[in-house]
Amino acid sequence: MSKFIHLRVHSAYSLAEGAVRIKDMVKQCRELEMPAVAITDSNNLFGALEFSLEAVANGIQPIFGIQTSIKETGAELVLLVQNEKGYLNLSELISHAYMNSDGTSEPMLSFEQLNRFHDGLIALSGGPIEGHIEPVDLDKLYKIFSDRFYIELQRHGHPDEDKNE
Repeated sequence: MSKFIHLRVHSAYSLAEGAVRIKDMVKQCRELEMPAVAITDSNNLFGALEFSLEAVANGIQPIFGIQTSIKETGAELVLLVQNEKGYLNLSELISHAYMNSDGTSEPMLSFEQLNRFHDGLIALSGGPIEGHIEPVDLDKLYKIFSDRFYIELQRHGHPDEDKNE
């Protein structure tokens, strides 16, 4: 059995960012013997029901989440559902993001909203840290999520990325 679990997958429900169809993703996970997979579409849970039904029918644990941005910094943040409370809080956060959006830019979440609705959620730092998120903001996220906050390390081939090791 594979020990690797994708925690950042944009499906076709991630408008203009993903082309992966849920049935195809689940089929590939089954073939690779992955026990679980996360769907983290941008600012939406549109595919949650289809994903849940398809994954469970194929013996794969569905993990729900979103990719979003932090209003104060523009930095990416991935939020994964840990339990039922987390699902309810993620739904609340998405609603707030859309209700507080001006309609011309992508919905974003504030530190205050994250602080209010963080229970049951796991946070991943999102894309490359350099140029996107300051250490003081990492500290804020750690204070909000504590041991449920993880800094992602990604290789994109940028010349300066080795200095972050």
